[in-house]
Amino acid sequence: MDPCQAPYRQLFDALNRSSPAEDVFQTLLQQWLQTHAQEREWLQEFGSRTFAEPIAIEDSWRLYALSRVNQVLLLPFQSGEGWEGPALTLPDYQAFMTGLGCQIADETDYSPFFHEIVEVTEERAHSPRRKRIELARVDWPALMLGTMMFSRAGVAVSCAFGALQPEIATSSTLHWARQRRYRRTSDPSDGWGSNSQWRTTFRRDHVLGDELLFNADGKHDLSAPELPVSDYDLTAAERIELLTHRCFVRCEKPDDDLYPYDDRIRLARTAR
Repeated sequence: MDPCQAPYRQLFDALNRSSPAEDVFQTLLQQWLQTHAQEREWLQEFGSRTFAEPIAIEDSWRLYALSRVNQVLLLPFQSGEGWEGPALTLPDYQAFMTGLGCQIADETDYSPFFHEIVEVTEERAHSPRRKRIELARVDWPALMLGTMMFSRAGVAVSCAFGALQPEIATSSTLHWARQRRYRRTSDPSDGWGSNSQWRTTFRRDHVLGDELLFNADGKHDLSAPELPVSDYDLTAAERIELLTHRCFVRCEKPDDDLYPYDDRIRLARTAR
């Protein structure tokens, strides 16, 4: 763990030690905001940037540490097994995250850039629809830091027949994630020690005008004409599906030993 991550690690540990009856917004989060003004200022400065150029490794580690706190704070808004997370309401969650400098992105059209699928209702017959995938419910909001996606919204969707494979879209391994109650996760930090796992870089997705950049720091451009062959027997389309959704939503291939963390792509914002 790097010293710049210490405030977030301390908050992460405190949240994990909290009792089920403890109002963590009152006992932990408000006080943390008050005593860590430098973190608020840094995040607000980071959010003012309007480009997707490489960032300092310490900044990436710092964002990753905050993302680990965020994943704990999202647990109360999920169904599934395991720890239900700290006692926290959605308004208090939003107050804490916006207090840090995040902005809520209220996107009404489904996009894998903005939305993480938690539930799917599929029409069983071919019927006319305005869109193949539509939002049905938002369980927690998407958060931006300027042009960068910090945390996608958790959403239930309805879809046209065949647009998604519902069981795959809701239960396949979610990559770039460490903790969810409702599905398996895979993260570059997996397998590292309790301290070294924190020196993991944060995935940066950016809105760039009319385009969306997925995983800005990825080495392999999936739109390149001479894309290297996948080590995991995935086609280019399957790699794009995995990269943009962070999981499979249609592909039926095994997903328990994949490494999509080096891929990137830039797509038109209207692309689905």
